[in-house]
Amino acid sequence: MTRASDPGSGGRAPHHVVVKLRVSSGFLGGADLEFVDGLNCLIGGRGTGKTTALELLRYGLGLMPDPKVNAQRHRAIDGLVKSNLGHGRLTVELRTKTGMTYTATRATGEDVQVLDALGKAVPISLGDDLIFGADVFSQNEIEEIASSPAAQLTLLDRFAEADTVAVRRELDAIGRQLEQSALRLLRLDDDIEDLAAKASELPALEEKLKGLAEVAGPDAARLNEAHAQQVARKREAQVPPLLQAAIDKVVADFARVDTAFRGTVAAHLVPDLGAGPNAEVFRPMSADVTAFTNVVHQALTEVRAGAAGLTVRMQGHATVLVQHHAGQEAAYRALLSVSEELVGRTAERASLQTAYVAAQAVSKELDSKRHERAAALAERQTLLNRASDLRDERFELRKRVADRLTHQFQSIRVTVAQAEDLEAYCGLVTDMLKGAGLKHGMVAEKLTQVFLPSELADLVARNDASGFSQRAAMDDDRARKALSALRASRRVYDLETVELQDRPSIELLDGERYKRSPHLSTGQRCTTILPILLLQSERPLLIDQPEDNLDNAFVYETVVAALKAVKGTRQVIFVTHNPNIPVLGQAERVFVFSSDGQQGSVLRAGTVDECKDQIERILEGGREAFRLRKERYGH
Repeated sequence: MTRASDPGSGGRAPHHVVVKLRVSSGFLGGADLEFVDGLNCLIGGRGTGKTTALELLRYGLGLMPDPKVNAQRHRAIDGLVKSNLGHGRLTVELRTKTGMTYTATRATGEDVQVLDALGKAVPISLGDDLIFGADVFSQNEIEEIASSPAAQLTLLDRFAEADTVAVRRELDAIGRQLEQSALRLLRLDDDIEDLAAKASELPALEEKLKGLAEVAGPDAARLNEAHAQQVARKREAQVPPLLQAAIDKVVADFARVDTAFRGTVAAHLVPDLGAGPNAEVFRPMSADVTAFTNVVHQALTEVRAGAAGLTVRMQGHATVLVQHHAGQEAAYRALLSVSEELVGRTAERASLQTAYVAAQAVSKELDSKRHERAAALAERQTLLNRASDLRDERFELRKRVADRLTHQFQSIRVTVAQAEDLEAYCGLVTDMLKGAGLKHGMVAEKLTQVFLPSELADLVARNDASGFSQRAAMDDDRARKALSALRASRRVYDLETVELQDRPSIELLDGERYKRSPHLSTGQRCTTILPILLLQSERPLLIDQPEDNLDNAFVYETVVAALKAVKGTRQVIFVTHNPNIPVLGQAERVFVFSSDGQQGSVLRAGTVDECKDQIERILEGGREAFRLRKERYGH
């Protein structure tokens, strides 16, 4: 089967269709627009509700602009919907490319609710779940695409939607795991730094103890061995309390998990649910969750019982150890009593031994933390590698789409450069350098041009001032300040995950050379982007006044021609003031809007022939205008 998303593919491919829009109240209250599978045109004077109808349709389908990408447009459309819908409700009927029918309903302040053909609510999101989608463009939004790399990437991704959505979802999941990984590593880094400072005393303590322990004379070997055994006893004495602390911590951790889980369950599974309208769902749900809650609590009970028994046995072991140590210490002191010099050194040795044993324990804990960190880094690297593979996969998808689009058009060239958009990366480094006493913006721009994010993260993690200075071509003082600021920001792990976006380029052949879309005139921008939007797709295409900034020759030669080619395999809904689009595009359905200033309505809906008088009057200027033009042009 031919894929509906392939640019230029022919045949009547399966595609989604908007069937009907109903508005309960508000400016267009009572409107009931029944669309056809083909070209639908909304016409009328200014202020009659054409744009409102299109934006209500967008809102009802839950296809609003992403506020993170275009907050201004999102606010504008949201405001238009609220002011024109009021307390009313939208109902949008639709049919998917597989022939399934759904109804989406929504009022302001609500999420979209989707009902199946039987009127039963179903837990799906039309766009996110790839059940249904539409390409919706407000007035002047086509022009904005020409200057927005993010919008251009979104446009390219729509031609390979299923694959790019799958990649995005996995990347989002990996991103959440990497965020948790960064928090864990930051905690480990803090612990390691603290432990390393304490463990740094160990070599000096070893040397001091060695000097005090070395004794000359005929009993030297016996005395030195006795000293070594005393050090071992100090270390052994620490084992029972440290193990007991670990046992107590396990019990406390289990208790916290049990308490937290019970609290969460109690907060969500409130008694009212068991008596509510969906009690038949929540009663068995509550029973299942309660059963698992009991499993968790039983585990805590068993852990407590096991820990209590182990604590008693540990006390017995500790008592036996203390008895052994008492006898060994008595023999050690008897040996020392033969020499007043040794007795004098014993107090100093005891103090050093206490510090030494504590430093040894810290050193062992430091080793444990370092091993834990190494394992965490290995897990993180696996996630980073997978994210890199996914970005490569997404780039290849985009590149194939760009190549197909370039092949489709003679005067439009589309390319994609991988990971060339440094904006997010530069912004991150700029934030990290603030307060360093440097021109942080200029330094950040230089660093992001020289280092890949992973390379910069590695230098910062290793505190490699020399490598940093040499590669960045910075003097030692500035390099030291920059490196110190980057390390102090605690965002070094963000450097590993900041994404270098692919950079798209859409160009128009102007004379003998191609010009990038941001550098084109307003009309040329629309001339470049609109033909791409008009390509065959499984998604309905909704545009508010696509003819804006276009001359009539282009509308007739390109837009109308594209509409004739695509409307048999794609639904199109246009708001327009240009008669060429409905008349020469042979619209299957025309909606004529009117307004008394307070209320908008659909005055008439039908074919071009059925709406001929309104088209002639609203879009052409009336019969007198026809007569005058004929006199002027002679035909």
